[in-house]
Amino acid sequence: MRKLYISLFCILIANSFSAVFAQDSPNAKYRKAIEEAAKGLVVDPTRGDLMVLIANNYAWQEKSDSALIYIQKAEQINYYNDDLFDSWLNILLWSHRYENLLKTCQVAEQYKYSHVENLLRKKLIAYTELRDYDKGIELVKAPENKEFLKLDDISYMYNNLIMKRNTNVVQAFYSLDYFDHNAPQHLANLGYAFKVGKHSLALRANYADRYGMNDLLLESDFYLQMNNKSYMYFNYGYAFDASLFPRHRAGYEYYIPLKNKMEASLGARYMKYLSSEVFIATAHLEKYMGRHWVAFRPFYVIQSIGNSFTLLADYRFYGKNPLNYWGVELTYGNSPDDSRTTMENAAFNNLNAYKIKLERNFMLNNISDVRIGIGYTREEYITSKFRNRYLIELGYRFRLK
Repeated sequence: MRKLYISLFCILIANSFSAVFAQDSPNAKYRKAIEEAAKGLVVDPTRGDLMVLIANNYAWQEKSDSALIYIQKAEQINYYNDDLFDSWLNILLWSHRYENLLKTCQVAEQYKYSHVENLLRKKLIAYTELRDYDKGIELVKAPENKEFLKLDDISYMYNNLIMKRNTNVVQAFYSLDYFDHNAPQHLANLGYAFKVGKHSLALRANYADRYGMNDLLLESDFYLQMNNKSYMYFNYGYAFDASLFPRHRAGYEYYIPLKNKMEASLGARYMKYLSSEVFIATAHLEKYMGRHWVAFRPFYVIQSIGNSFTLLADYRFYGKNPLNYWGVELTYGNSPDDSRTTMENAAFNNLNAYKIKLERNFMLNNISDVRIGIGYTREEYITSKFRNRYLIELGYRFRLK
């Protein structure tokens, strides 16, 4: 199982880097189409259809500046029709010129562009990317647009706008663990997350009642947004008693967006117990494929009693909005990001474990959602001695504007 996880992670890493660094070879088909259309324009300079054709072929090669030159030429001869606006809107969207996209939507409405659904989609994408969430929400609520909420993609974008706008989030979580012939173990937390400018800060109190002991860990997460859409994650937690949680825990990670709806990261974790400390290197790679999401996260743990390796694999299938999904998590080893396993006397990473967890997240309404999880782990509790661990999780989030 470990070799399978490592192989899958390496394959996905290799594919991501090839997608990022591979250079696109010239596409002869596009060049030939542009050359033939250009010859037609020499014969008849008023052929707006040829101008749009050339613009499309440049756009498909990701040459948006050249494409827009021919869109402007079509404008100059008043070649205003659905074909022009279809191409124009797509070029601006693909080149991430969202403010110009909104202006062009107004021009399209002025010239009676007939693809109303497409116009609505483009506006919602632009408002989302520009973080003008209120305008996007008001647009969908307009009487003439409410009927489009029955469409899956419009409904998805609408709920996504509400989720991004309502950034003050109250979150509650409870987890019940049950081992073979042992009393149930409890873990709960209550947190509040909010925006600090364009950044995010989350404060959380974790409470554990396990093995006849209890402990409290206060924790904070800070997400620092960068101008290039990358971001940094910082974490710090302090346990007052340190009987279950580490006295100090800290984390850092740097996330970068990749092509083809992928994201990667590199980071570290640190845990300071009363009599030992643990250093952890970690990375992350994820990819969206339509409604499917897959992610891999390895951990390499460095501590005095021996180093170890852990790998997590996650899969989700989303419904028509980002809050409805089914999920499966497979784990080899013990995750240092899981608060339950950091309470096993700081030696958890030297013991083998095989875990599967099923999750269901669903939206109660536009401002709240619930997550239910059930899991099973076959784990070592001492070398070569295994036990069964059963897990039930319940989480709730409520978003405030």
